[in-house]
Amino acid sequence: MKNTRINCTTFTTNNIVNIKEILYNLNMSVRKIKKSYISSTGYFSSYKNAKQVVFESVLERDFFMFLEFEKDVLKYEEQPIQIYYTYSDGKKRRYTPDTLVTYIDGTQKLFEVKYINELQSNPDLIHKLDLLKKYFNNEYNLEFKLFTDEDMNKQYMTNLKFLYKFAFIPHSHDKHSLIDKIIADNKKIAIKEILNMITPNKYIQLEYIPYIWNYIFHDIRVVDNIYNKLTMATYVSFIKDNDE
Repeated sequence: MKNTRINCTTFTTNNIVNIKEILYNLNMSVRKIKKSYISSTGYFSSYKNAKQVVFESVLERDFFMFLEFEKDVLKYEEQPIQIYYTYSDGKKRRYTPDTLVTYIDGTQKLFEVKYINELQSNPDLIHKLDLLKKYFNNEYNLEFKLFTDEDMNKQYMTNLKFLYKFAFIPHSHDKHSLIDKIIADNKKIAIKEILNMITPNKYIQLEYIPYIWNYIFHDIRVVDNIYNKLTMATYVSFIKDNDE
C-alpha cells in the first residue's frame, strides 16, 4: 500500500484500506493503556489538540510537551494505528507506534518514544525498530522516527514545563495587546522592564506576570535564548507574526 495518509480527523469506511491493520478512532487510541505500577501512566492536557492524551511513560509525557511548542506541528495523536509486520524469524508480530504527528504542511511522521538505556540494553529492540522503519516507509510511505531522552535539552524542557503552567489562563485582549505593544516598541526588552513600563505598582505587576509567560508560551521564539533559565531578567524580542 503506497502513499497512504492516516486521517486524524475522521473515521469512515472510505478511508480505511484494511480494517484488520488500521484500527483508528479520534476519541481513543487503538491500544488500551492500562495503569501500571512499573511505568508512569496518565493523562496530558493538550492545548494544541484541545483534549487529553494518554501517556505510558514520563518520557512520552515530555515528548507531548515538546510537540506543544513546535511551531510546525499542527496536531498529534497517541497510539494511532495497529499493524502486523513480519519479523526476521518469519513470524507475524503486532505493533502500535507511540505517536502520529501531523505537521502544518500536511506531512505526517510516526514516532516511537524510548529511553536510551532501553536501546542500549536491548539489541533486539534496535533490530525491531529498523524493521519497522522500512515497513512504514514501504507500506505507508510514512517516516518512522525514534525519540529518546537524549533528544531533549534539560534546561529547555524545564523552561517548557514552566511555561506550560500558563497555557490555559483566560485570554485578556487588553493585557496581551499592551505586552505586545511594549515589546514591539522596544524591539528587545527584559521581562522586569516590561512590568515597570506597564506600571510601577507591584500588585498590578503581579497580575500581569502570568500573561507575560502566557505570551511567551504562544511563541517561544520571542525569548532571546530559550536554552537559558527563564527569569525576570530574561530578554524577549518582538516577532512580527507572533500569534498573540
